[in-house]
Amino acid sequence: MKNKPWKSSLTAIMLGAMIVQGGTAVWAADSTTPVISAPTVNYGLTPDIRAAIKSAAVTPTASGSQLAVTVRLYNGGAVQNRVPEHELRVQTASGVSYTLKPSASNKEALQPKEIGELVYMTTVDSKEIGQIEQLSFVNVDIYSYPKVETTLLAMPTKSVWYGGTGNTALQSLENLAWGQAFTIPGVNSGLTYSPVEVSMQNTASGRVAVVSVLASNPGAGRETVPAFRMDAQSEQKSYEGKRSEVDPVTLEAGEKKYIHFAIPVENGVTLSNLLVLSTDSFVPKGGGQATTLATGKLAIAWPKEQGNSAAAPYTIGQPITFDALTKVVDKSTEVSLMELHLHENPGEGYQTAVAKFKLTNTSTTPTATPAFLSELVNAQGVTYQGSRQTNVTTMLNPGLSYVVSYSYIVPQTEESTTFSLKLLDSVAAAPFTTTIAALQTDVQKEEADSTISLYPFDLTFNDVTVSTQTTAQLTYTYKFRLDLDIKQKENVVVDNNFSKLRFEIVDNAGRVVGSKDASFTGVNKLISGKQLLDATNITTDQFSYPFTVNVYETIETQNGTAKRLLKVIK
Repeated sequence: MKNKPWKSSLTAIMLGAMIVQGGTAVWAADSTTPVISAPTVNYGLTPDIRAAIKSAAVTPTASGSQLAVTVRLYNGGAVQNRVPEHELRVQTASGVSYTLKPSASNKEALQPKEIGELVYMTTVDSKEIGQIEQLSFVNVDIYSYPKVETTLLAMPTKSVWYGGTGNTALQSLENLAWGQAFTIPGVNSGLTYSPVEVSMQNTASGRVAVVSVLASNPGAGRETVPAFRMDAQSEQKSYEGKRSEVDPVTLEAGEKKYIHFAIPVENGVTLSNLLVLSTDSFVPKGGGQATTLATGKLAIAWPKEQGNSAAAPYTIGQPITFDALTKVVDKSTEVSLMELHLHENPGEGYQTAVAKFKLTNTSTTPTATPAFLSELVNAQGVTYQGSRQTNVTTMLNPGLSYVVSYSYIVPQTEESTTFSLKLLDSVAAAPFTTTIAALQTDVQKEEADSTISLYPFDLTFNDVTVSTQTTAQLTYTYKFRLDLDIKQKENVVVDNNFSKLRFEIVDNAGRVVGSKDASFTGVNKLISGKQLLDATNITTDQFSYPFTVNVYETIETQNGTAKRLLKVIK
């Protein structure tokens, strides 16, 4: 019995809506981007059960080949129906037939309107399998002599994936451009996907390519993302990926979510493609460990440009536009970059960049302080990781702004004045990061006059002098006499987590002979007007004149104290 007709046209219409993936148009997030959607043909296995090929693959092994097939069945009847006793066989163009073993998890019966998947696999000690042309459900009556074989259904197999690496793995696959939306051929799902970001990240165990994919549900009901993975390919090798999300990802009608894949790769490798592979689990009968069967469905060209190519031009002080789906920043929290400075640090051997963000709660209730990470990327794609200030308030009160600082250690050879500033989510694809905003901006230059911006403060140094005192032990201590003008922006909260000023006295030999940290909060905070700072924490038995005073902004971070040179007073 081959290619049995369906019982009624009404049932066939209903079946087509459930088992045939890609039979109707699928909406993409961007209507100008085509969606790859291949129809699935189904056939009658029994009067009530229809069958369709989900996947078929021939992949090389160390000693031969692995043949794997997954068939989807649908019970269109009104009662439970048993799957008929059968063997699943695949036939090659040269007439060779292979019998595949069924998975122990295959269903023996289907409830009314139920869809089930049957998984089959076998390994052959031969690499000369040839082209697969059809697969058959064959009933074998072993109680007859000679045994009687009856073909219940034969289906042509036009979409077979022949594994391997390089161009060999891509021969039977549809090739997509980066960013092009697609559905997964043969998989019973109406969800669409678009690759949106790829980043190379270094870990303790090696280099990892992290791919972010936007999943969209254009349908009218809830759907769960089916089992599939993404691998990376070079011309010589394939690198297996793994989905970062452990729990099932479910999308309501019209909803969009990100899913992420982590692909360990070798250092220095040049990648050419991403492979989309559907995955099924094969459980051997009689016990044993389950095997994951992967079948290539689509190939996506690896993006040519990475780094700061997607960064949007940004003006200091403007609200930052975040990814609409991010969970890191609450919709009622407004984030603005208020300062970005790059300075040399005398005696440190490197430069320090400091970025200050203003976080404003625009709602009527307290909200959690967003905990994003950040990176500074130059025009050549060199990335400098940011270190967030150690102590940050956990909640933002309504109508108020708070300041959070990040510091970046930059080599002295860095000459760029324009950077991409990336804000990152460290939770969605943990332990890896994903980009939630990317800003293209210039580092700020210090004002030529005596006013220094230290958001939310503007500092004017009217006068700074140093005096010395001789102790009974014939050593020297130092005091700073300051005349400052301090102006603070309104509705910006400054607490003991805010950065401090450090005054360092440097003698004519370049030695730091005295220092003093001064705070903007607390009992002994800096004020407008004249004041005296005692630097008796450092004493020296030598007196050297003239002095130079270096004024730093200091920020306590997880990597230690970050210093930004504000002013040199001679």
